[in-house]
Amino acid sequence: MGGINSCLPSSKGTSDRPRRRYVLSKKRHDQPSSNIPINTNNNINNNNNNNNTINLNQVSEDELLLLPGINRQLAQNIVQYRQLNDGFKRVNELLYVNGINHDLFERIRYDLSIESLSPQIKQELININSASHNELYSIPDLTPILIQRIIQRRERKGPFRFIEDLLKVKGIDYVILASIRPYITVDYRQMPSSVSQSSILDPSNNNLYPTLNKPNLNTTSDSLSLASLLLETLPPELQTILLSMTPQRPLSICKDNQTYFRFASWNLQQLTNEKVQNPGVREVVCRIILENNFSLIGIQEIGNKEAIGYIVEELNNPTIPLIKDWPNRQNGKWNYTVSDAAGRMFQGNEYFGFIYDESIGIELKRASLLPFKNYFTRSPYIVIFRIYNKYEFVFVNIHLKARRLDENENERTKDEALSLSILAEAMNDTVEQQHIVIFGDFNMIPSASEFDALIQRNYSYIIQQNTNISMKTPQGSTCVDNIWLSPEAKALSTDKSGVIRDNLTSMWIPAGWTWGGLVSDHCPIWIEFDLS
Repeated sequence: MGGINSCLPSSKGTSDRPRRRYVLSKKRHDQPSSNIPINTNNNINNNNNNNNTINLNQVSEDELLLLPGINRQLAQNIVQYRQLNDGFKRVNELLYVNGINHDLFERIRYDLSIESLSPQIKQELININSASHNELYSIPDLTPILIQRIIQRRERKGPFRFIEDLLKVKGIDYVILASIRPYITVDYRQMPSSVSQSSILDPSNNNLYPTLNKPNLNTTSDSLSLASLLLETLPPELQTILLSMTPQRPLSICKDNQTYFRFASWNLQQLTNEKVQNPGVREVVCRIILENNFSLIGIQEIGNKEAIGYIVEELNNPTIPLIKDWPNRQNGKWNYTVSDAAGRMFQGNEYFGFIYDESIGIELKRASLLPFKNYFTRSPYIVIFRIYNKYEFVFVNIHLKARRLDENENERTKDEALSLSILAEAMNDTVEQQHIVIFGDFNMIPSASEFDALIQRNYSYIIQQNTNISMKTPQGSTCVDNIWLSPEAKALSTDKSGVIRDNLTSMWIPAGWTWGGLVSDHCPIWIEFDLS
């Protein structure tokens, strides 16, 4: 019959080397591993020339199956991570691979080694912002039609900021993006050194916006400076078109004379410890915070009290390359506060939280769940912050009961929306501060009649666009998240607010049976205040 050999993978693409390793591995795995800490600073077996170890940068998918605890899916995840990150730099980087936990890593770590990818195998990445038609044609799975669309888009919109921006090109989906990602980059600084003004304006030139290499260019300049550099090379009429098409980057704020600050609200959809340990989740959340100059963020649907601590740690001591190398990233002093269990959500308790940057003058004064259990399924979380030593704001974090397909089951959601006016009246009687912000996931559109009582108390909402998002409906279908302001808070707001829809995916985040998923089914929303 099948026997033991039937359990082994096909011999195609394998060698005899890994099979001899089990004599050594068994002895090692019998040793207690609880007293062996993971060395996060030094490479483990990086220079190990023992033929009985597996080189993570050369091992095949089938060979990985010979390791204890590694199944086909984990082997595919390891190979995919290696391709997306230009190989492993150290063995304990394996912990970043989806599905590899600490216990499994301890079982296989001594069977692994690291050797750099062979120069003959290693391929130079192609910069899609400056690549010619022929260079793009060398990328597998890019058809002539897709190449033409990529070139046309960068000519109309300017350079791609992230690899994920290719999803905006018609015909490129997550499957194609995953297959071409190992071959491409969007580095703004891969700039040809000799590009004349005439070559830029030449209609026959496939790349209308080549990135230019000027002398003494500071490689740490942010993308705003680089964009300005590109604009200088274009005629005035093209500059005007580009400025009208390209969203402005957030205002850089001087810490010594702070007047503006941006507040954001984000339902992070069951943010458990397991979810936040996915590096793609942390990368997306931290990138959105840094890119938009948010200094105070209210979060709903936290599944574990410790979960947003991982985000704060990444902001303070980044390990993900994109966050670590963020242009002009200042060393903030990020902190957070999390409520006790506010109520129940799917498969557990729900907590509310805030992330805030103490280094720019945001001080937590008081925080508490409101005793409104008779009115809300999840008790609102009220927090008072002192901003820039000027004003004290009251932030009320809300997540109303989810609506159901059966309209008869939605009466509770409507009752909770009606109760917001009772909450506002109670705060007027008990809270000295008048700058009140009620925000979060309301599970109802802001124009619903249930909010009329809140409007009668002179509260106003700021978000009118769709705030949900999915792979099938990237532009959303309804406005359920919002920020409501008291008249005093409204007076301090600028005319800047919005919904962030772009770059909410990561190739590290699962999306069903593929990769490149969304960090949440809610978009972050934000508003800017001027405290001058």
